[in-house]
Amino acid sequence: MIATPPGAVSSELFQIASDVPEHRRDAVLEDINSIIDTNWLTTERFWSRQHSPFKPDHGIVLLHHSGECVAYLIIQRLTFAGTSVIYLSGTAVRDTHRGRGSFKRMFDAAMAAELGHPAAPAEFCLCWRTRNPVIYVLGRAQCRRVVPAIPAETQGGDLDDLCLSLAATLYPRQGIEKATMAMRGAYGQLRYRDEPRTQTSPEVARWFAQTIPDGADAVFCAGWASNRWLQRNQ
Repeated sequence: MIATPPGAVSSELFQIASDVPEHRRDAVLEDINSIIDTNWLTTERFWSRQHSPFKPDHGIVLLHHSGECVAYLIIQRLTFAGTSVIYLSGTAVRDTHRGRGSFKRMFDAAMAAELGHPAAPAEFCLCWRTRNPVIYVLGRAQCRRVVPAIPAETQGGDLDDLCLSLAATLYPRQGIEKATMAMRGAYGQLRYRDEPRTQTSPEVARWFAQTIPDGADAVFCAGWASNRWLQRNQ
């Protein structure tokens, strides 16, 4: 066991989320929901034993700082029409720890575990649903091509079709607008405590404000991403 220096940030990975020990699951859920509470106004717990991330097709990364869980990332892996897909099922950072590169650290940990082996594909589809322009920018940075291609609308073609199909698979009861990939009312009663904004991409901020102005609206995104974690056979 390697000792972690006091005050250092450490990551904890459960590549197969169903491997989280039973005796830890309630504490993990409490940590995740307490982080959500610093970002969202909620009337009920988002993740629970009933709506559980502890599934064999899910993975979880937790960041800890000085004994406190300060960020989480939940992914879902699936194969669609022969394409390897990683869905960012949920991520948030405790309000006191934002702006410290937590998402990149968690994302790299998860992708290295998923895709850092010789049998992994050279390219995969990354998809996510959000109403946070910061998350859109972070997701777009991982992809060579993404829809919607903000500030432009969708262009048609294979990626648009894949995006729509994945949205229908993951959220079969949720409508989606083909031109923008907007999902109206997707977040129900959830509302951000402070509406997130991006300072680095004003065109994205404008698109979000104009296209999904309601606090419950979201956009579903998909992109082609190169596997930069791939370890090839020597």
